[in-house]
Amino acid sequence: MKRIMIIMLFISVFCMADQRHFVWTYEYKIVNRGEVEFEHYYTTSYPNSSDLSDSMSVGHQLELEIGMNKRFDFAVYHQFEQNDRLNYKGYKLRGRYRVGEQNQYLLDPLLYIEYHGKPDFSKHDIESKLILAKETNRFIVAFNPVLEIEIGENEIEIEYAAGLTYKLNKLFHAGIELKGNENGNYFGPTISHGTHDIWFSLGTALAIGEVKNNKPEMEIRMIMGVGLK
Repeated sequence: MKRIMIIMLFISVFCMADQRHFVWTYEYKIVNRGEVEFEHYYTTSYPNSSDLSDSMSVGHQLELEIGMNKRFDFAVYHQFEQNDRLNYKGYKLRGRYRVGEQNQYLLDPLLYIEYHGKPDFSKHDIESKLILAKETNRFIVAFNPVLEIEIGENEIEIEYAAGLTYKLNKLFHAGIELKGNENGNYFGPTISHGTHDIWFSLGTALAIGEVKNNKPEMEIRMIMGVGLK
């Protein structure tokens, strides 16, 4: 277990990319054509926000992104969950398509579609997002309506994520994020540091009111990334 954690940390620090200023909300960005980037998501979930030692779980997500052309990029994710031991949860395949040019519209649109799969092909989900964002000299604002479809179960879940960040300087940004669905809504601060080639973002999501279906009352997520090419 310790060896696996050391390897993941090494990869995150020395193989890091497509700079993110939020941890749950996507911006109007794709990986440039011919570039390759690696990201590591580290997420801790707490069912009881007043006792952080109570049944905490840890999630790892390893992502490799490839810029296909000036409008489209593709990514492969591998997901792991860690309680007493590290378990492989599954994989995701994702595509993003940039619509138009930046500042062509009131909000810059980007289309996002993702497939979630299990190693034994027992479950298939499709997640789609409409990414709407705007960046100025001082602020970045983004809103993501999300539609998730569980194939075979005829279940549809509607989610959202939104963020606002302020550029304190070229390297450090600070802001807030909101996210939620029918099981609960969350709010918390987000900070980011770095440049396009090497960066990290850190955010906390605290439940607003009641959460349902054993969802956590608090989550903390850190994303670290680096451009490989």
